[in-house]
Amino acid sequence: MKGWFLGLLLLFGSTLAQSALELEVLQRTNQVRQERGLRPLQWDALAYKAALGHAQDMQERNFFAHQNPDGLGAAERMRAVGVLEVMVGENLASFEGYPDPEIPQRALVGWMNSPGHRANLLRPEFTHLGVALVRQGRRVMVVQNFIGRPFDPQVRLTPAQAERTVLVLSGSAPGTVGVFVGNNLYARLTPPIQARLELPPNPEVSFALFDGQTWWATQNGQRGLRLEQTLERSTVPGQRVALQLPAGSFTLAVGAQPRFWQNLSGPVRLELTLPSTLEALWLGLRQGNRISYSHRIPLKP
Repeated sequence: MKGWFLGLLLLFGSTLAQSALELEVLQRTNQVRQERGLRPLQWDALAYKAALGHAQDMQERNFFAHQNPDGLGAAERMRAVGVLEVMVGENLASFEGYPDPEIPQRALVGWMNSPGHRANLLRPEFTHLGVALVRQGRRVMVVQNFIGRPFDPQVRLTPAQAERTVLVLSGSAPGTVGVFVGNNLYARLTPPIQARLELPPNPEVSFALFDGQTWWATQNGQRGLRLEQTLERSTVPGQRVALQLPAGSFTLAVGAQPRFWQNLSGPVRLELTLPSTLEALWLGLRQGNRISYSHRIPLKP
């Protein structure tokens, strides 16, 4: 009889567990967390859906890895089923020849004896968990999908037409140019300037030059800044994003990778209509000058 383990930690609705054995893995996970003063994890239906899909896929295509043959990792698989959180993690285990009742305990013992798996199990930032246990013949696959959910923004998406705004820039500058949207640094451009920047809705754009230490606000034609600029506007498919933020300090960003947009103070309800070409709306927690992006809301259908 034998078992294999694999663990991974990545920087992205409740229901009952789907089986008694999966619930036992959750219970044993929470037992080791509570023994060390950590809060228990809550069951998450979307994390379970991703875990179940990966466990079944590993059985059907006969592989054992965090990355599937299509090149998708745990974060991508969880995102595909609707997980919005940025902080996610995954533990895997595989067994042959053991009866089902032994699997939860063997899985937890193995994970706790492995530094990478143990780090996932005991990470304080994780709040939710989905567990899938799938048998095919003598072989059993166990998948834990972890989520860090510091708050629930209660997101609702509705397809809608949206205005797309692209800033086209060309020209020269004596150094790095900062493009600011609403007094927030949105992009850095290195001369010679040739750029197309998609902007968030209703942008108020200004420029600054960086001297190596400080941004100096400037206008076109001053301090050696020479820019030709055009705003291109069009109507494209998008999403109407309704969300509710609790008390706290938050940041909104947009883009495939987060481009800082604006700061917000909660509690607040928002309704934004954003073009799908922006790709994603990011929510971040703000502590002083530090921003930790916690949720990625996809804008493409």
